[in-house]
Amino acid sequence: MNGGRSSLISRFALSTALLAGTIVVLAALFFHFYRGDFFQESFNAPLEHWASTIAERVAEQPDLASAVARNHNVGVIVSSSDGTVAFAPGGEAIDPGQLIAHDAGFRRINAEGNPGQTITFYLDHKQFARTPWKLLAGLLALLLITVGFVYYVQRSQLKPLSWLRDGVDAVSKGDFSTRVPVVRNDEIGQVGRAFNNMTGKVEQMINDHDRLMADVSHELRSPMARINVAVELLPESELRKEIKRDVREMEALTTVLLERERVRNRTEKLQAEPADLAALVKDVIKGFAGREPGIAEKELPRELRANVDAALIKVLVQNLLDNALKFSLPDSRPVEISLGRDDGDILFSVEDDGPGIPEKEAERVLEPFVKLDPSRGHRVGYGLGLNLCQRIVSAHGGSIRITPREGRGTRVQVSLSQEP
Repeated sequence: MNGGRSSLISRFALSTALLAGTIVVLAALFFHFYRGDFFQESFNAPLEHWASTIAERVAEQPDLASAVARNHNVGVIVSSSDGTVAFAPGGEAIDPGQLIAHDAGFRRINAEGNPGQTITFYLDHKQFARTPWKLLAGLLALLLITVGFVYYVQRSQLKPLSWLRDGVDAVSKGDFSTRVPVVRNDEIGQVGRAFNNMTGKVEQMINDHDRLMADVSHELRSPMARINVAVELLPESELRKEIKRDVREMEALTTVLLERERVRNRTEKLQAEPADLAALVKDVIKGFAGREPGIAEKELPRELRANVDAALIKVLVQNLLDNALKFSLPDSRPVEISLGRDDGDILFSVEDDGPGIPEKEAERVLEPFVKLDPSRGHRVGYGLGLNLCQRIVSAHGGSIRITPREGRGTRVQVSLSQEP
């Protein structure tokens, strides 16, 4: 439906995800490359205070030096006038030279114990360089929750745009009764309200136009009946024949207009019920017996039941077959008709071998009173048959598609939705 185009919501979601990913990467880089020096500077004061406190206790109880090394996983060297003792981070006694030789791998903190006594603590740098994966995982989880929340908010804020898109699609297919929900008073809500006002006014104009045409057609029937009576009283002449021909043409036009109004009223109150479409189509075909170039049943099942308004579907089939026969050429092949199902939907097609409808005109011929170039063979009719077909198909939630056949001719494909 989107034709490969990304939606506004997806672009918002992608930009949010990229922003969150960038924040995560920058946070990881910060913790990995810069946090050592940063936190070491921050920890200087509390570490020195800790060292002084431990040194006082070791000065009072020298045996505590081994326990401090073991419990805090630090190296300890106690230097005094009585000598120097050292303990590895595991608590075992070692040669002080071993700690001093590996001074580069430790952070050294000196503290004073008793007078003349120095206690040096060796903190392993690896303890500071350890990556806080739990903290990073928590940060990532928080960012994912934030992204999800932002996406939800963005989607809810942009939901009216989806409604507007669906409304525009419906209007483009001729459904001016469509309205979009207006749930907010912001700019998007104002656009939705303006859209509803526009479609309402257009729908009213179209309805007024159709009603006027129907009223005029109905009022014309009585004067035309009187004209017919008067013409019959005229003596035989060429003028009498011309008048009768013109009157017949006016009667045919008024009949079509009244039929159009009847179909319009019926589509507004669809009377759908189970019907055998195969039997209906075969019955309509019998009504065209004897008309050239004839009708060929290309694919017609024995029975095909569907929930439709049978009276309207009959008008649909009659109009499509009448059009196909009417615009056939003297050397045209028989009109082909097919009926079937596809994924539950009803598919119906009529193919003729006439002059054809140009692809660029396929949408326009569905509009009322549109007649194509007479030089291409489109000399008869009033331009209302296909418009009636479109109204009937739309009322059933379906679609109608007109395409040129290879060589010459036209294919009209109708799809009727059948919801389970």
